[in-house]
Formats: sequence, structure tokens, C-alpha cells
Amino acid sequence: MTTLSLIFDFAIEDQLITQNPCAGVALPKLAREEVAPLTVEQVYAVADTIEPRFGAAVVALAGSGLRIGELLGLDPHRVDFLRGTIRVDRQRLQSGSFGPPKTAASVRTVPVGRLVTDALAAHLATHPTREMLFTDDDGTPLLYRRWRSAWERACRAAGITAGTHDLKHFYASALISGGASVKQVQRMLGHSSAAITLNTYAHLWPGDDDRARTVIDTALRRPATTPQASAADGPGALSLTGTAPHTPSAAAPRTPCSAASGADSCGLSADREVQ
Repeated sequence: MTTLSLIFDFAIEDQLITQNPCAGVALPKLAREEVAPLTVEQVYAVADTIEPRFGAAVVALAGSGLRIGELLGLDPHRVDFLRGTIRVDRQRLQSGSFGPPKTAASVRTVPVGRLVTDALAAHLATHPTREMLFTDDDGTPLLYRRWRSAWERACRAAGITAGTHDLKHFYASALISGGASVKQVQRMLGHSSAAITLNTYAHLWPGDDDRARTVIDTALRRPATTPQASAADGPGALSLTGTAPHTPSAAAPRTPCSAASGADSCGLSADREVQ
């Protein structure tokens, strides 16, 4: 709509038309479907079903959050097996050529765990290469069309409906469930702004209602120096915290603390290797 409106604006400047028909038109808001991440069982179902030479790619995508173009742009030198990082500074376009990552924020160094580095090391041991990390059967660089064909066949065989980007969603959901902040998730995924991260994954951050309850309870807790409810309020009057005021009672005899009385009286699963 914005592009069309600009075209009409240029037409007005050239005196081809007198009014912009897009002026004042409000587009309806499109309903955004919430992201439903794959389960780890689904990730491994695809990894085990896809052509063997691409199994490590599935694990790497799920364990790094890389876009498929970023993965296809990797060579072995961009993977630091000792430090456990992947350097993203280019991507392979669908045309087959290299290009810069999607945004400036997409240029990043992504930390990865041993499951990813072990899978990539095993892949290179089976399919040694000095140029591209993932190659086709004939040794040429793996291109997007070939990858997409292999991915779709594997998903059909596993009975799963998913795109490659769903592996990125799996990675994001794993970070969030592990307690990562919005800024951390944004940086790992290479999003240009935290707003993009929130618009996509806000519903995955757990405990918002529980956190609100805790905050309010803390704010309303009666300070220790605040006088208790007066006698006029009656013996059953509640404090602001919802508990009855303390009523003095006869002290019970105290049992001496001893060893015999006990201490109370004294006070993302096993790692799975990818074949």
C-alpha cells in the first residue's frame, strides 16, 4: 500500500492525476498467528529422516537459530569448535551467490553447545570439505532449492508440517524457557530491534500473571513498623496483607535443642548424538 501510494504521489507531481486515491485509506489489520515451536521430538524426527548428509544441518539450525541462508553461507573456518561459536557475516542467496546478512544486526557471533559442534564435527569427518560446510552429493555447494526439496521430503516422511524457519522458532523458545531476556534473544537471532522479537515471541515468555501477583503482594505487604489494626476494628480485623492481627497468648514451654530433636526443631535430557 505504501509503495502504491508513493506511485500516485509521483503521478500527482507529474500532473498526471489530481488526487491520490490511497489517501485516507486505512488497511485492515492482519491477524498474526502465534508461533507454535516444534518439540524436540519433532526436530529429531526430521533430523533422523532427512538425507544423512543433511542431518547435522537440522541440528545446527535448531541449536543456533541461524536462517537457512546463513547456514548455507558457512564454511568450516566460520565455526570455532574450540570456543563453541559460529560467525555469521554473509548468507547464500536463493540465486546461489553470496550476499550480506538480512540486516546489520544479523552480523553476529552465535554461541553454540556441544551437541551442535559435535554434530558438525561428525559431519565434516564423513563429508570432508575446505570450502562450504554443507555440500551436495557431487561436492558442489548446497543451494537453497536442493535443501528445500530434501527438507520437504523429510517432513512428509516424518508426518510433520513445518518450514525450515520453524527450527529458528524452536531455538528462540528454548532460550526463552531457559530464562533469556528479550535483548539476549534479539541478539542471538539477529533481529534488528527488540520489537520484532517481542511481536513474534512475547507469548512464549512464561509467568507474566504470576509475576504481577508477586509484585502487587510485595507492594502491599504491611511494613514491620506499621501499627496493627486497632481494638475498635475487632479481634477478627484483617491487615492489608489479608492476615488477622497477632493476638498475644501464653508462651508455650520451649524444648531444648538437641541432636535427638532433629534439625527442624533447631531452626535441550540426556544428550543425544546425531548419527
